[in-house]
Amino acid sequence: MKKLSTSILAMALLLPIAACTSEEPVVLRGGEFITTVDGTEITLNFADDADRAFGRVVNTYNAPYEINGRNIRFGPAAATMMMGLDENAMRVEFEYFQFLNAVETFKLSGNELLLRATDGKEIVFEKLN
Repeated sequence: MKKLSTSILAMALLLPIAACTSEEPVVLRGGEFITTVDGTEITLNFADDADRAFGRVVNTYNAPYEINGRNIRFGPAAATMMMGLDENAMRVEFEYFQFLNAVETFKLSGNELLLRATDGKEIVFEKLN
């Protein structure tokens, strides 16, 4: 019986060490990012207190998101409905919202956030803060 309790104690002591050595999840909360696609600036921010992303292309937008390891899924984006004068910027915005719906993974490395969609398309954002 003493041998069993010693084994359980040893496992209990080693479990926190094993947990610390596994890869820690990357936290995006509070992050502010920016990129430019075809001359159009796109911002992507992550709320401090909720799993909600928001930003601006032509219109401001927000969307819920969920992270599981290196996987990320954005929910449907809600956006203001202002019509931009720049047709190129409106096209970029439309394509960006489609991209957000298809994003499946992310990688935060230094000051860069890479989002990758199911079709392999990628957008790299630069961290502002």
